[in-house]
Amino acid sequence: MAVALVTGANGFLGNYVCREILDRGYDVVRLSRGSTVEDEKASPLSAKPTASEICKIIDERQAAIVYHLAGTSQASDLEALYQANVFFAQSILSAAASAKSPPKVILIGSAAEYGRPVNSDMISRESDTCSPLSAYGISKLAQTHHGLAASEAGLCVTIARLFNPIGVGSPATTALGSFVRQIASMPTGGGILRTGSLHSTRDFIDVAEAASAIVRLSLLSDVQGKVYNVCAGAGVRLQDLVSQLIEVSGIAVQHQIESTRRGTSDIDTVIGSNDRLRSVGLDISKPDFRSVLEKMLSHERAIVRKS
Repeated sequence: MAVALVTGANGFLGNYVCREILDRGYDVVRLSRGSTVEDEKASPLSAKPTASEICKIIDERQAAIVYHLAGTSQASDLEALYQANVFFAQSILSAAASAKSPPKVILIGSAAEYGRPVNSDMISRESDTCSPLSAYGISKLAQTHHGLAASEAGLCVTIARLFNPIGVGSPATTALGSFVRQIASMPTGGGILRTGSLHSTRDFIDVAEAASAIVRLSLLSDVQGKVYNVCAGAGVRLQDLVSQLIEVSGIAVQHQIESTRRGTSDIDTVIGSNDRLRSVGLDISKPDFRSVLEKMLSHERAIVRKS
């Protein structure tokens, strides 16, 4: 059975990607930083993994693919941000290149790499010049450049540039994840939903569809050395999603906008083109938002009841 190594396997996207890989007959081994526990399905890494320790695991497990999903937008300082988003990725790439049988490497990028849209239609394309505005976006773009350089040197690397995944398990660090948790914690009589400005438009995608597209992309030939937007190609206003969320909640929710609450981006519109993804036979449809929101809310309410 072919083996896939996965970093960030316990994260939001990681859980869905692991399920998708398993469904396709791969044996999944989780790489976990800072862990001291090792079993058949997991390999511990040091807090700051080196290429040599990762290479040893690749060789021992005879990995065919490495999915590098680990990363953060919430680091305490710049050094921690670059350790998570750049140095770890570089160690993965160096390890893969040094392995006895170099595996494919899939790097997860971010829409934050683009910065403000440069096209009149407000759609971001892989051929656009990237000008990220945040330290997070800059660090993810640095990861992309390292990946493309490794590809030029002969390693099979593909970058999946992820837009805005939503679904059951969305972390509280995301706007929608935070809003769902607030409503899930309200009594049956309702309560106040506190948000910042909801004027932004984003390319939201179902995380399960995103995971499927990433795994299917990794199994294609002739995709190495390229960046692929993983997006639906359509924007939705955050205000509209919040209105739907309040509607499906079934309780009296008062919406209160607080100027002190701010998101992580000052960019109003973030929408990607999925033309390149579709050119290789892959497509991500616009989510059934009502269904997704109902599932997210039901999941969080179940957690609240158990607590």
